[in-house]
Amino acid sequence: MKALGVGATVGLAGCSGDGGSQGTDDGDATSDSTTDSGSTESSSGDVTTLTAASWGEGLEREIITEILNNYEQSTDGVEVDYQNTPNEQYSQNLQTQFAGGEEPDVFYLISDEAPTFMRNGALLDIGSRLQDAENYDFDDILDNLLEPFTYEGTVFGIPKDFTPVGLFYNTNHLDAAGVSAPETWSELRNALEAIDEETDVDFPMAVGSQPRNTLMQLIWQNGGNVLSEDGSEAVIGSQEAIEAMQFLNDLVEDDLAGIYGSDLDATWAPPAMGPGTISMAMTGAWSVSTLEQDYADVYEATGVGMPVPEGGQDATISFTTAWAASGNTEAPQASVDMIQALTDEEGMWEWVSTGTALPSRESLLNRDFYDDRPLLSGLGDLAQVARPMVFGPQTSTVLDTIMNEAEAVLAGSKDPETAMTDAERQINEEL
Repeated sequence: MKALGVGATVGLAGCSGDGGSQGTDDGDATSDSTTDSGSTESSSGDVTTLTAASWGEGLEREIITEILNNYEQSTDGVEVDYQNTPNEQYSQNLQTQFAGGEEPDVFYLISDEAPTFMRNGALLDIGSRLQDAENYDFDDILDNLLEPFTYEGTVFGIPKDFTPVGLFYNTNHLDAAGVSAPETWSELRNALEAIDEETDVDFPMAVGSQPRNTLMQLIWQNGGNVLSEDGSEAVIGSQEAIEAMQFLNDLVEDDLAGIYGSDLDATWAPPAMGPGTISMAMTGAWSVSTLEQDYADVYEATGVGMPVPEGGQDATISFTTAWAASGNTEAPQASVDMIQALTDEEGMWEWVSTGTALPSRESLLNRDFYDDRPLLSGLGDLAQVARPMVFGPQTSTVLDTIMNEAEAVLAGSKDPETAMTDAERQINEEL
């Protein structure tokens, strides 16, 4: 694969309008048209047209466009048609495209949606083609990030980036309260109590009404799981899961944690931590740039870690998205080559060096770039214990069920034991 430079000027169809709007390729070749709800791959003469689809605005869109421009320029006989769809519309749009046989050749695939696509045979085996590819270190990609995109030993997606969730904490507030950064659950509660007494925060911590960024790692840390090892039944009603839900609920009941958008005006971590409204939040790399740009003083004072219960397991959740390819593409090797360009060291670094996510390559995580970026570095330290929230083809239903029950607990309408056993029953009915 040729090196990918910066500053390409070749235009990509569909990259100038919002929502993946139609455009035309530069160059001499012709290609079939594409619409917002479908993609085609065709060839005219010796030219192949590949359709690539993603979400992302601003810098993310610019970087993807640039990498695809460079790929198009450096690859003979290939033109690229880039569709960009708003994040909130992307998943439904992709499903509609697949249903109509108009899916893109290469596209973003969210980890919790991957099992359904893989089990249905909708994706191209790209792992076997990239494992020995020239100038592509496949073994450099973190195994736990490949896991959500692997089915029956075959890799169907290459994670473009990831972020673990960590506990962000304001060290100035810890100092004022006379406590250290918490390493255990009991230390976390003690720190929150001290901050509540010694500072003027509205709440020491914040969580979501559906605590997607907080609850699951507590369950894992305490030795619990969502499904049995073989995935055949739910075990979320275990004592370990109930204890984790109880720990979180106690923080909310005792006003040590407030609910985003209810107890607090803010709906996510930076606008709550930035003004000093809270001291701590479970969040990820997506919060770092906002803290740095909008709340520089708080950014400088923020640390990150992940407390676990005494005798518990190191664990947190991770969010990741892969580049994948359609199993029906008429140009499988060209599709794999494009994914190689997007996820080799240079292509991946062009995106993750913006600091909005972490690289899924171990070699990139070890770069000096992170030495003076303690929040990103601290999140990177959690990489090996981070787990995706993926629970088979029913992942969305499983998560929604658990979060609905957790919301009932935090709202005071259910106790943790009833909620977790109800979640287990409902999930088993679905399974």
